[in-house]
Amino acid sequence: MISVVVPAHNEGKLIQAALESLKKQDYKGDFEVIVVDNASIDNTAEIACRMGAKVIACPRKGVAYARQAGADAAQGPIIVQADADTLYPEWWLSRIQKQFDRHPKAAAVAGTFIYATPPWWAFAEYFLRSFFGIISSLLVGRPLIISGANFAFYKKALTQIGGYNPYAYSSDQIDISSRLSKVGKIIYDWRSNCATSNRSVAKPLGTIIFDLFKHLSSFARHIFDVFEVPFKKGFKKPIFTPNYIKFAIPIILIGILCYGYYIPASPVFGKVYSRAATSDKVIALTFDDGPNEPYTSEILDLLENYNVPATFFLVGANVQLYPETARRILSDGDIIGNHSFSHNANHALGLDPEKDISAAQKAIYSVTGVEPHLYRPPHGRKTPWELQDIKKDGYVEILWNISTGELSGHTPEFMADQIISKAKPGGIILLHDGYGTLHNSGRADKSATVKMLPIIIQHLEEEGYTLVTIPELLNVPAYNQAAK
Repeated sequence: MISVVVPAHNEGKLIQAALESLKKQDYKGDFEVIVVDNASIDNTAEIACRMGAKVIACPRKGVAYARQAGADAAQGPIIVQADADTLYPEWWLSRIQKQFDRHPKAAAVAGTFIYATPPWWAFAEYFLRSFFGIISSLLVGRPLIISGANFAFYKKALTQIGGYNPYAYSSDQIDISSRLSKVGKIIYDWRSNCATSNRSVAKPLGTIIFDLFKHLSSFARHIFDVFEVPFKKGFKKPIFTPNYIKFAIPIILIGILCYGYYIPASPVFGKVYSRAATSDKVIALTFDDGPNEPYTSEILDLLENYNVPATFFLVGANVQLYPETARRILSDGDIIGNHSFSHNANHALGLDPEKDISAAQKAIYSVTGVEPHLYRPPHGRKTPWELQDIKKDGYVEILWNISTGELSGHTPEFMADQIISKAKPGGIILLHDGYGTLHNSGRADKSATVKMLPIIIQHLEEEGYTLVTIPELLNVPAYNQAAK
């Protein structure tokens, strides 16, 4: 049996939907839903009873006390933390059980959540949570940040660590995860997600930013806390660390995250290729965001005239729009890479970026008959889970180390000089023959790029450079499947 514990304080408006989602679970075994009425003064308990949940009272306010009361009443060997304002997919409990089956020595399984009605900045929070979950799982063997609304563990493990600590920071999340990790492994399942309400973040942006730093500071304090003062049940209250440490840690962490996400050549999240380690004067031309007519064809004409190859990272939607151009790239001897299907600016932050990459792969294959081995993320933005998917699916991630502001309004001559001045052996040059999925618009007008391309080619050849494709530069396959 699985025991799902739902603490609830005045949740009359939301708890019915949460319980309905739990009733629809496809889990084949027995499970019980325990609603802990944590001193509610509305009809929370009445609704929970009507929905068939087991309702117990916990008059002492506080999530740690409520969750402990629910755990004490649980009949199952596995306790699952849930929240009254959260909706759960029908496969949720089945997936949790499968994780325990796959990892018999695990003490707990941690999932994540998304917002049912996400604010515009939600992708950043998803990124931070998933980043810490995946990276900390790799480095220290457990996620540092978990969701209290999506966390499961063995009841005997909870008993072994002495239950919930009401004095701890994040008692039903970071604290319990930290202590359970001493009993067994904490499995981080970032694909297991539920949809929670956004009431906790329905605030002015300034308040949200302040709260973010406050929570990160508290998290930093938690990391550096020294436990000395004993309390009931043997738990100890933390002593506060100096303010400069509390505020420095989150700032440093955010800086590292931004560097890993926004800087194309950064290896923070995993291996990427932004140049070749060679002293030979070879360099690669790459073009992003095509096909986009008439500019892609004009670029192909120039490459043919100069007998120079290039690598084109194509957007799946654009391949469907200009199939003949995509086929010409291949027939001209140039290389095709995958550049996602939709070219979403924050594509890598999605919980499942693999779907968009796969859609582009299918579009490219259906038109050209090849499956690219090379992948370049939109805008060069990457995350640990995106790189994990890339490696698993047999791609290599190609970035760049030479570029110019093609939308800056500068003359083609000025932009060409910027590219030439940055040229180094083994370099990868980024240019664009399109702009995302836009066409026939100002940003998609690549006439300036067409004009500066001959300047770049002539000067590089005069300096003794040989222009090659990415597979030639990095000694990697161009395609996972040969052209048919």
